[in-house]
Amino acid sequence: GRSLEGAFYNRSATLTFGKLARTTPLSTARSETMPVFVAYVKATLENVEALSAKPASSVWTIDVKNGQSDEARERVTIDADDEIEIEGSRGTANLVIKFPDAAEKAQCSILSTETFVAKYKNKKKLVAECPRAVTESDAWTPVLAFEARGLDVTALHLLGDNFAAKATSGKVYDAVDLSEGDWSEYDDDADVPVSITDVQVKVDVLR
Repeated sequence: GRSLEGAFYNRSATLTFGKLARTTPLSTARSETMPVFVAYVKATLENVEALSAKPASSVWTIDVKNGQSDEARERVTIDADDEIEIEGSRGTANLVIKFPDAAEKAQCSILSTETFVAKYKNKKKLVAECPRAVTESDAWTPVLAFEARGLDVTALHLLGDNFAAKATSGKVYDAVDLSEGDWSEYDDDADVPVSITDVQVKVDVLR
C-alpha cells in the first residue's frame, strides 16, 4: 500500500477541508465538455508543514444543485471508488442523481490529480488550479476537483478525520478532525504547539 509519509512529499496530493462557500464562476465561456468544480482551502498553519488527505480516503460529503433550476440536495455522499453505470452510455460516474424536474439523470465524479492534469494539459492557466497539498498559511489552495453534468457542486463539508498533518519537525498526525474548523496538538518531539485554524473552503467552477 501507499505510505502516509510518502503522501506528504507528494505536493500534488489531493486534500479537502472545511467551511462552506457558494459556487462562483471562474469563466463564463461556454464549453461542450463537462464543467469541473474545484474546492479551495485556506487555513492558518502553525508549525505544520503539510496537510494531506489520507491515502485510503475516498468518501466526501457535498451539496449539489440542479444545473437547470434551484432544486438542491445537501450532504450528498460521493465515493471515488464507486463506479455507477450511466444509462445510455458506456461510461460510469461516482455519483448519479435524478432531480424530479430534470429530463436526464445528473452525474458527478471526483477527478484524480493525474486526470485533471491530462484534461487541462494545454491550458496552463487551468493546470495551475490542479488539486495539491496545503503547505502555505492563509492562501487559497485547490484541494479537490469534481467533473459534473446536470448538477453544480455548491459546497464541500468537512466530516470525520480523513486528513493527516505533518509537523515541521517531521512528526505525522494521522487523525486530524477539522469538522469544527480548527485542530491543535502538541509536538513533543520539537516541544512546540501545532495547529490548523480558521479553516475555510470555497467552490469555484472551471469551464
